[in-house]
Amino acid sequence: MTSTAVPSAGLDPARRIVATRAVVDLGGDVGARMSDGPDPVEASRRYAELAATYERRVRLTSRWRPGVVRHLGLAPGDHVLDVGCGTGANLPHLVAAVGASGHVTGIDLSEAMATRARARVAENRWGNVDLVVGDAATAPLPATVDGALFFLVHDLVRSRPVVDRIVDACRPGARVVAFGPKWASRWAWPLNALVRRGVRPYVTTFEGLDTPWDLLERRLDQFSVRQLALGTLYLAEGSVAS
Repeated sequence: MTSTAVPSAGLDPARRIVATRAVVDLGGDVGARMSDGPDPVEASRRYAELAATYERRVRLTSRWRPGVVRHLGLAPGDHVLDVGCGTGANLPHLVAAVGASGHVTGIDLSEAMATRARARVAENRWGNVDLVVGDAATAPLPATVDGALFFLVHDLVRSRPVVDRIVDACRPGARVVAFGPKWASRWAWPLNALVRRGVRPYVTTFEGLDTPWDLLERRLDQFSVRQLALGTLYLAEGSVAS
């Protein structure tokens, strides 16, 4: 694995502060219950409450969506999975990447979040987007897809059944990309206090927040990780074994 620490590469100091706020200034219920591992029941309950304001809360992370999607290396005609698609904020970039001849399948546990994604699909008249509501570990998924995206879905990248199911749905050579929050270095305790406060409303566990990508790493070849925003965000990517 290759790992590099890049404090929001290419940003000037003022914008680096904004980049860090993208993960630490999300707001919400800092008293949300945590568990030792991902809790789908609690996640479903929580996102039913968050759906109406979710995109406003995480708006500062939207600047990364186009760049993260580019790391999938999609081509016209490809089929891509958006794992934990939420309200569909990644869909415009994924649809643009696969073109009219391609296909996007989004999956989300929350009916409330998926309802907003459906509205986005209908508004844009995307005939090549399907949305699946259910647990990604068990819900029906297409086979031999050309890529899979995990964007701000810590609970899902920390679920071994979900990771195995998604990788198994990919064709050999498909790219898998994950982007999300992580603990900064141990010495950076003020940052980590802000990370804890910022991400708590959106995750049901802090387990694995030091290296959120390690379940993906064991399943993918040519794996690499880039750390961003003073170490509070990561971008991990790899290819499904041939």
